[in-house]
Amino acid sequence: MKVRRFLVAVVLVCLIACGASAWADPSLVGPTGLLRIPTAQSLGMLQWTAGASQVWAASGPDESYVYANVGLLPKLEIGATRQEFEDQEAETVLNAKYRFLGLPGQITLAAGIIDITDQLDQSAYAVVSHELGAGLVSPHGQFTMPVLHVGVGGGRFDGLFGGMSVTVGGKADVMAEYDGQEFNFGARFPLVPKVSVTAAALDSFDDFSLGVAAHSPW
Repeated sequence: MKVRRFLVAVVLVCLIACGASAWADPSLVGPTGLLRIPTAQSLGMLQWTAGASQVWAASGPDESYVYANVGLLPKLEIGATRQEFEDQEAETVLNAKYRFLGLPGQITLAAGIIDITDQLDQSAYAVVSHELGAGLVSPHGQFTMPVLHVGVGGGRFDGLFGGMSVTVGGKADVMAEYDGQEFNFGARFPLVPKVSVTAAALDSFDDFSLGVAAHSPW
């Protein structure tokens, strides 16, 4: 039933979405990625992102995140996320991702660690991102490029994770993912130049999240 609802929601969002944004955007929890999972894309040298997100949980504590990421080298991204669960003390976790050379066919590989110092749940991972085919056509005739992301990791990922992002018309990203434990889906829209907003349904539609992020260069 969860899988069925997830697929139906993805189809509906794809039909109504009307835009696309950059692939190397931050996830709701900080590192560049989709909603909760990382992708193989990373920030370029001296590029940065910063933002905040809030998760309203149907059961369990609400969550809040404040984060910043920077590209130290052409393929190395580091960042920090201040994470707080309702009625608990906030913790700051450090993250790092290294993007390897892309392979023929638009395949990119990256490896990283979320929570390097193991403040909450150290999670090492490897992930591959691949552009699928020549794209699709939306109901409005706009060209889209689906990208598949598949990875494996420990800690919060608990094995395999994966997702898909679809860009439509130049204004929003539509995303669907399995984070190793639950299904999530959402969309990222530009608010003003270099500032984006992400809205998502998490944990198989039990929770809701809203985030805002700023991007370099200004």
